[in-house]
Amino acid sequence: MTQFVDQARQAITAEGGRMTEQRQIILDVIDRSREHLTADDITTRAQRLDRSINPSTVYRTLTLLKDRGLIKSRYYDQDSHREVFEPTPNTEHYHFTCTRCGKVLEFESEHVPALRAQLQSEFGVEVRTACLCLTGLCRKCRGSK
Repeated sequence: MTQFVDQARQAITAEGGRMTEQRQIILDVIDRSREHLTADDITTRAQRLDRSINPSTVYRTLTLLKDRGLIKSRYYDQDSHREVFEPTPNTEHYHFTCTRCGKVLEFESEHVPALRAQLQSEFGVEVRTACLCLTGLCRKCRGSK
């Protein structure tokens, strides 16, 4: 059992919830995915394993995990209404999305801590999290104009 699944199981039972087979499947789908999934993606994959899993079970589970800080939700661009989920990463990272093929690249940046310091200095704010999403054309799509 991974750290994410273990923490999620603890969070569900701490809230007075039952750790059902359906919830276990949802946790496994999130944990095993190597891509960012929407709630619909999670529901579809979970239903392949158990047809009785309904979207409301997925949404309730996602809300609980999000409230406990175990998953993060993100939007890949300012025009997107497609919320995607991933287990909370150990390091802060950001996303670039190709507007042509939809490929998502994750990256870290040494510039964000400097930007945080600049904002704190100039405006007296405390930046707790940074959500940076960039869009454009990936290398492959740039080459095939």
